[in-house]
Amino acid sequence: MKKRLGVFAAAIVLIIGVSMVGIQYTRFVSKTVYQESTSHLTEIFHQSNKALNELVNKNLTYLHMWSAYLQKASTEKEICDYINKVQEETGFSGFYFLSFDGNYKTITGETGYLGLQGNLDDKITQRNDIIMNAALPGKSQMLVFACPEVNGIYQGFEYDAIAVAYDNSDIVKVLDISAFQGNAGGYVVHSDGRVVIDHAPESWKTAYNFIAVLRDHSGLSEDEIMAFSEELKQGHTGAMLVNLEGRNYYLIYEKVNIQDWELLGIVPADIVNASMNELQFSTLIIVGALLFSIAAFIIVMILRKNRLNIKSKNTQILYRDEMFKKLSMNVDDVFLMVDAKTARVDYVSPNVEKLLGITVKQIKENIYVLGKLHPQDTEGQRSKHLKGLLVNEQREWDFEYVHKKTGEQRWFHIIAMGSEIEKKQKCIIVMSDRTADRKMNQALSDAVSAAETANRAKSTFLSNMSHDIRTPMNAIIGFTTLAVSNIENQEKVRDYLGKILASSNHLLSLINDILDMSRIESGKIHLEETKVNLSDLLHDLKTIISGQIHAKQLELYMDAMDVTDEDIYCDKTRLNQVLLNLLSNAIKFTPAGGTVSVRLRQFPSTQKDCAQYEIRVKDNGIGMSQEFAQKIFDPFERERTSTVSKIQGTGLGMAISKNIVNMMGGTIEIKTQKNKGTEFIIRLMFRIQSEQHRVEKITELEGLKALVVDDDFNTCDSVTKMLVKVGMRSEWTLSGKEAVLRAKQSIELGDAFHAYIIDWRLPDMNGIEVTRQIRSLGDDTPIIILTAYDWSEIEVEAKAAGVTAFCAKPMFMSDLRETLMTALGQKKEQNNDDVLPEADFNFKNKHILLVEDNELNSEIATEILTEYGFIVDTAENGAEALEKVSTSKPGTYDLVLMDVQMPVMNGYEATKCIRKLKDPALANISILAMTANAFDEDRKKALESGMDGFLSKPIVIKELVQALKNKFTDR
Repeated sequence: MKKRLGVFAAAIVLIIGVSMVGIQYTRFVSKTVYQESTSHLTEIFHQSNKALNELVNKNLTYLHMWSAYLQKASTEKEICDYINKVQEETGFSGFYFLSFDGNYKTITGETGYLGLQGNLDDKITQRNDIIMNAALPGKSQMLVFACPEVNGIYQGFEYDAIAVAYDNSDIVKVLDISAFQGNAGGYVVHSDGRVVIDHAPESWKTAYNFIAVLRDHSGLSEDEIMAFSEELKQGHTGAMLVNLEGRNYYLIYEKVNIQDWELLGIVPADIVNASMNELQFSTLIIVGALLFSIAAFIIVMILRKNRLNIKSKNTQILYRDEMFKKLSMNVDDVFLMVDAKTARVDYVSPNVEKLLGITVKQIKENIYVLGKLHPQDTEGQRSKHLKGLLVNEQREWDFEYVHKKTGEQRWFHIIAMGSEIEKKQKCIIVMSDRTADRKMNQALSDAVSAAETANRAKSTFLSNMSHDIRTPMNAIIGFTTLAVSNIENQEKVRDYLGKILASSNHLLSLINDILDMSRIESGKIHLEETKVNLSDLLHDLKTIISGQIHAKQLELYMDAMDVTDEDIYCDKTRLNQVLLNLLSNAIKFTPAGGTVSVRLRQFPSTQKDCAQYEIRVKDNGIGMSQEFAQKIFDPFERERTSTVSKIQGTGLGMAISKNIVNMMGGTIEIKTQKNKGTEFIIRLMFRIQSEQHRVEKITELEGLKALVVDDDFNTCDSVTKMLVKVGMRSEWTLSGKEAVLRAKQSIELGDAFHAYIIDWRLPDMNGIEVTRQIRSLGDDTPIIILTAYDWSEIEVEAKAAGVTAFCAKPMFMSDLRETLMTALGQKKEQNNDDVLPEADFNFKNKHILLVEDNELNSEIATEILTEYGFIVDTAENGAEALEKVSTSKPGTYDLVLMDVQMPVMNGYEATKCIRKLKDPALANISILAMTANAFDEDRKKALESGMDGFLSKPIVIKELVQALKNKFTDR
């Protein structure tokens, strides 16, 4: 019984095995038939594709040839004869002259609109060859070939391209397939399925989109149709079996090298497989009989025995592979196994592309592709690391690689180990990415180097500052001692006090430079844009430095060129700081007799309501080395220390200037030559005050003639342009003698000048002498002396010679207008002598509470305020000030000057407490901060605490008086 059961089981197993083999064989034969059929069909339709490509290329080639001919043809008859001739030779159905919009004209003069599919104008503009479907009313669909290489006019018709057209039936002849008894058909479609050429069997309906045909008539699912559509879009070649209207068809598709076209071939499957089906049936019978004769029983037993072992091993291998794959993707190590003899790569970890930028496939094809990561190595250097590697031997080395995809420089530590697997010698290579460690070490090294450099810079800075600070301090202490010892000699005391004041100001500038640099580096400095007039700014700058210029016996030259917008928005304080830094350096490093010049020029800007300005500060002083010029903008850098050059400074001025210019969005550059001089060029973009533009013409001078006399062409050109803008006719000359001659000629011709603008220092004759000679002609026209220098010494002589007015360079439009109006007697000259800080306001009996904890500062402020008529009461801290205000009657104090940093209670807290007093008259008393905390955040904090204004120490008397005046006049 058991034997029978065993035999029965074996028989069942045998039958199942035979059946499975038969089924597999059937599938194999079907697959083979399918592959053979599709291969055969693919070759057939490939020939059609080739013929179509040849047709397209031939016609495009002809079009280019005809384009060349049309460019040379001289008459329309010659063109007509030529086109008729080539039409007979090539067989196209129509020739067209095409315009951008699709209109055409034939050689016979017929016109119309060619209904092309697509953006014809874009394609003609791009000058690409064009292949499109077209349709004319009453005619079948055509295929049009166009060439935009030539354009011209034919019979009055402006054309942008020439084109030839073929009827669809002519194109179909090229695709005609004689095989399969005329049952084969096809289409040429766009990548989206739109039909270009329809060559389907006559029994089929006309198709406009093949994808739509598949949706309506095939048994394919939507996913299968979308997959086929994607194949078309990708331009792939392939074959598939589809059922259309209940009949199976082979569908062959192949990319056409024309635009996005795809050739589709359709052949009934039963016609193609007619002979194959008979062979398949016969083969199945033979193979079936053979299979049943095989000793399947033995095979089945072997399979049963080994099945569990194989499954177990496969599972273990799968687990190990998955585990190693996950591990390798999360570590920075690449693993390779290479045959030691053949250099064939047996294994590469999947993370190789992430770490090296090379794919697994590339490495398996050629292990030496790794050498391209390190281009400096030769083939011999790369191979020596592995040459002669023995089993169980290990070698290590480091390599610097370049990532193939990112170009990033990386460092690897490589370990190569010899091994033997199935009697074959292998080399296991581990490449460990050490880039992060290398960068960390480099960063630590750079940090140490930066710290050492910073320490050296600080030591150098402290060494320089020790001298620079002690120098003015020594002067202050020394001259104070001398003043005390000579207290009875008023002249000497006045001299000593002047020197003490100069030394104090210099010491203050040193401290301000250090604080400014610290704030810039910490990002605490901000720009405050205000309305600024460039004319006022440069003239104020000239006033500030004129004392230094005269003290050094230098010449200062300032001018402006092409400045049409002098009213701008900028941070005036910071711009002044930059220019004063540059000018102070120029004065410092220019010997007596030298020249310092400032030139402002405006350039047009592409930004709306903005203008580009260039400021050049130039001197002919000692200059500097090119080596130092490279680092002049670094903090604390000085080419020579104060001890050597005896010129004081912190080495921070240029660094501060550079940072301010950067914050303003501008640039600063330097041109210098040792012992020749230095020039700084600043370029800045400023917003202009568009509301300040005004009508600039002067009615009284409109149409009248003026003469500009200056030996500098740029000044002549600039002033002449401004005169034209105010309505005058302007002439200019570079010579004083010629100016006198022109004045004489203009009087004789009855077209006299009505204004003269003459430079003071002319090379052949100075401005005063020119004035004197013009006046000798009996000409009483206003004469304005234009000068970059102080005219106070020559003012009496100039007035005696007949000079009407003076105007300082640089001359702006506002300066010119004001000077001309003054010369015409329509505006009184103003005398802005603000050397002494006059109050211009009666402060007598105004009562001030001065809150100051420093006795010396309190004494100085009290004396100053008393001089202006104030009654001063004092408090030593905020608590005492609060007590005095809270217990006083309303109106006792007119104003409180409040220090900030004080013991017991600081100025912020005192102000807050005063503002909280119940009596409104006391709570609303005016409080001004007067403190050495002079930064923007200090000003903001003071205002937030309730103070009404802010003054910084040391006290600038003019600013103090102006602030007090503003407070009392605002009431």
